[in-house]
Amino acid sequence: MRSIDYILYLIIAFLVAAIPLLEYMTAIPLGIVVGLPTIPIIIVGFLGNLTTVLLLILLVDKIRNINYNRQKQKELVPNAVEDEMMETEQAESHDKTTEAPASAADSDEDDTFISKRRQKARKIWDKYGLPGLTIIGTGILSSHITALMACTFGGNRAYVSIWMTISLAIWSVALGIAVHFGMDALF
Repeated sequence: MRSIDYILYLIIAFLVAAIPLLEYMTAIPLGIVVGLPTIPIIIVGFLGNLTTVLLLILLVDKIRNINYNRQKQKELVPNAVEDEMMETEQAESHDKTTEAPASAADSDEDDTFISKRRQKARKIWDKYGLPGLTIIGTGILSSHITALMACTFGGNRAYVSIWMTISLAIWSVALGIAVHFGMDALF
């Protein structure tokens, strides 16, 4: 194999690993099957996937900060319409009695709209925390979905980044070794 072909294959592997849902899970086995050396393809697959995961974490953090700043500004500068609405709501609520709490059926209906992946990720988060979600979720779900879930569940950007890096390294090496030594099916 010529060196230009070798570099081209590594670039393609990097790009495949960067695509959500293809990720390292596709790039590493394909690279090894094509005949690329195992260690470079593991490193390239890991770096390609890690790049987009870190970009996703930064994007979610920026969106979270923008929303937080907007809420903060709304609290500091209430407008006249909101003041009038609040006064009428207070007057109406003063005249009315308190309502009964929402029934259990209402909460069950809300739960049916939550995706199964989110429910699974939430159970892992509740049981094992951030390290468990990132390590288990990266193997079961997808690294991008796992990072997104970890951020939406309230994970700190720095900790999510560290644990996603550790998780991707573990799974990339494990998958590369398994494919290299001929395991046909991992899942």
